[in-house]
Amino acid sequence: MFLFLMVFVSELCQNGLGYVNIMEEVIMHHNEHRRNWLVPEFTMSNELSEECEDYAKHLATLKIPDQKLYKDQEDFFVDHLAFPLSDPLKNSYTENICEFKNNNCVRYWSTAGAKCYRKAKNRRTKIEQSLADKFSAITWKSSVNIGIGWAPKNPANILVVRYSPPGNNPGEYEENIENEEFLDYYTLTAVNEEEIVKNPKTSGGSRDNALRKQINVTLFVIILLLSLNIESRPVFSASG
Repeated sequence: MFLFLMVFVSELCQNGLGYVNIMEEVIMHHNEHRRNWLVPEFTMSNELSEECEDYAKHLATLKIPDQKLYKDQEDFFVDHLAFPLSDPLKNSYTENICEFKNNNCVRYWSTAGAKCYRKAKNRRTKIEQSLADKFSAITWKSSVNIGIGWAPKNPANILVVRYSPPGNNPGEYEENIENEEFLDYYTLTAVNEEEIVKNPKTSGGSRDNALRKQINVTLFVIILLLSLNIESRPVFSASG
């Protein structure tokens, strides 16, 4: 019984905390970008996140060929255009999708996307336009809520991120993508200053906290069982 519980907790920690860690990194990378761009940080929406996770799982069933993954310091741009957007007209949200092994999608949208956004629109390739759209989606000032979900797609993973209210609206770029002079130097790697890293805001409770509570309860049960097992053992005294 004890061995079974240890295996259960080990798998729960590996799978559950792995999911949580990726989610935390994605929101952290977004809000690092938002602080650098001097726009309000995103607030996590559990409803949007659940929908993102469902859509990521759906995309994983479509047998879309493996995409060329994002890499830093390449002389050419790549993007994952094979994944269909769930709301291409942006009626409810703006959506970014990528395939990843290393959790570097947001930073690629931030750096490579900035380079593409800087180019004149009539000179962008299809891939450059897609990356420019991803950059403006994560920078859009009036988009304040974010949903994040991902699903495995062997041998990689699919990340779906949604932003609400939707951005990238014609005629609204000037008021939502401010400080365009930042584009001249924004492609530099952001400095991760510990004193300004804040915990992401959440709405409607936190799925991450619920997972941690579940793990804590499981560990408490194991400790209790061990304690009872020790107390129930017979005590042998030495005879003179």
